[in-house]
Order: sequence, then C-alpha cells, then structure tokens
Amino acid sequence: MESEPLIYLENVRKVYGHGPTQVNALSEINLKISHGEFLAILGPSGSGKSTLMNIIGCLDRPSEGIYLLENINVSGLKDEELARIRNKKIGFVFQMFNLLPKHTALDNVQLPLLYSGVAPKERREKGLYILGRMGLEGRWHHRPNELSGGECQRVAIARALINGPSILLADEPTGNLDSKTGSEILYLFKRLNSEEGVTLILVTHNPEIANEARRRIYVQDGKIVEDTGV
Repeated sequence: MESEPLIYLENVRKVYGHGPTQVNALSEINLKISHGEFLAILGPSGSGKSTLMNIIGCLDRPSEGIYLLENINVSGLKDEELARIRNKKIGFVFQMFNLLPKHTALDNVQLPLLYSGVAPKERREKGLYILGRMGLEGRWHHRPNELSGGECQRVAIARALINGPSILLADEPTGNLDSKTGSEILYLFKRLNSEEGVTLILVTHNPEIANEARRRIYVQDGKIVEDTGV
C-alpha cells in the first residue's frame, strides 16, 4: 500500500493582482513529494519556482487548489497556525543567509527555539550542539561579519535544523558562495538527506546544482513542464 505523500498539491493556482493587472504566477500545479526525497525545483527567473517554494513553505497561500502537508489541509489555516507549522515542520535556507548582523552565530541559531518558548539553558545546549554538527564548534561567539560566506550559510542551515523539521527548503543556497564553498554546502545538504532523512527541496536556476538532486522539476510560465520523478 502506497504511503501518504509528505506534500500533496492538486490543481494549485496562484494569482496576484486584480482585473487587467492580474498575474498568473502558478497554474495547474499537481505535485507529490514523499518523505526523504531530495528534489530540485529548476526554472529561469520569473518562472514561478519561488512562488511554488513559498506555497510549499506555507509563506504564501494558493489562490485555488488543495495543499496537504502531512495530510493536513494547510490552505485554509489561520496565520498563527501556519506560523506554528513553519516553525515546527519546515526549515528555510536563503541565498542572503538572513542572519541578524548584531547577534552571534549562537544567538541566530537559537531564534526558532526562542519563538517556541524553549528555556534558555536548553536553547544554548541545542544551539551549541547543532553548530558543532555544522563544523562551527569554535565559531559560535562570532557575528556574521566575522564569518566567511560558507560559515554564514552553515549558521543559517543550523538555524533551519534546530527544531528538527521534516522539510528543509533551500532557495538558491549557493548563490552568494564561490564554487568550492558552494560544493561543500551541497555536500552537507546531501548528507543531511541521505544520513538523517531530511526531505530536501532545493530551488535554483542553475542546472548543474539541480543535477545534484535525485529528482528534478522544471517550472516555466507558472507550470511544471517536466518532472524526472514521473
């Protein structure tokens, strides 16, 4: 018997604006993603891939269609319920790192736990542990401007993983890194996926990076035009 998909989208459409200014960002999106997959969403700028990521990550809502996350219909949830799901089930990694510049690596990593109401001692212990897993044992007290680009991205990944999410969404995670550091970050992602079972969804415009994934979805003009997993 086939298990329920982790992510299920049926006839999802996303429209911005009204009347003559209306833009169809996504249309007729049908997609299933299983637990533990490593998937790349590939497409040029303006293709709709980031809109699709935002819907999968509960940062945005579909205008039409169904989105089930772990068999829960998240399309109709209230904002606070969506925020709770994002904090518990989804980790985000962005091209620009999105770290707080005046705070240490440890402070940045602990933020999701702060929002979850975890006690300070436990926050610190978990933060130091996850930074250690990212190879940043001796760098926890440094601020972002004292870290390299690769170290900043590792801090961002540590922050994304601190709550033990089932999904890691990475939007152009190597875009601000040199090729060697980018390869190290991709290796880290693959290890998280293969050894720890994290479902990894990588959004990129770069075919070379997309080829690192086991499954690739090509988005163009708001539609999925190819899916190597079908």
